[in-house]
Amino acid sequence: METDAPFWDSLVFDGIDDVDVEAVTAAFGMVDVVAKGRAAGSTWTDCGCFSDRVHDRYRRRLKDLPLAEQGFAIRLTVRRFICGAADCPRRTLAEPFSRLAAPHARFTTRLNHALERVGLALAGRAGPGLGRRPSWASARDG
Repeated sequence: METDAPFWDSLVFDGIDDVDVEAVTAAFGMVDVVAKGRAAGSTWTDCGCFSDRVHDRYRRRLKDLPLAEQGFAIRLTVRRFICGAADCPRRTLAEPFSRLAAPHARFTTRLNHALERVGLALAGRAGPGLGRRPSWASARDG
């Protein structure tokens, strides 16, 4: 079942302005959101240059908190930009999504914080049992 992308944009990415929802599908206990960045380009921390030249794209799959007892995943298209400065030590830079997930992370920041809170509150004793609940397991194991 495909649903309305603007609704999901406001529900899932509330407060995250650099992501556009392209499509949402819900089937077999799993909700998949297909999203992409909306930034015009990126600024290098190394040389301070701004570039909008796209070198490549790749897809990240981020697991998020369960939604209504269903697993939830975000398929995020990330662009790699090329720096135009000849003396820049870094030739390409991936589009940053700092409010959504850390670089190279497989979990969203929301899911990561929730799992950290469970571990800290239970001092690690009952955390694995809670993490195996069906809705959390689908988000965790995915």
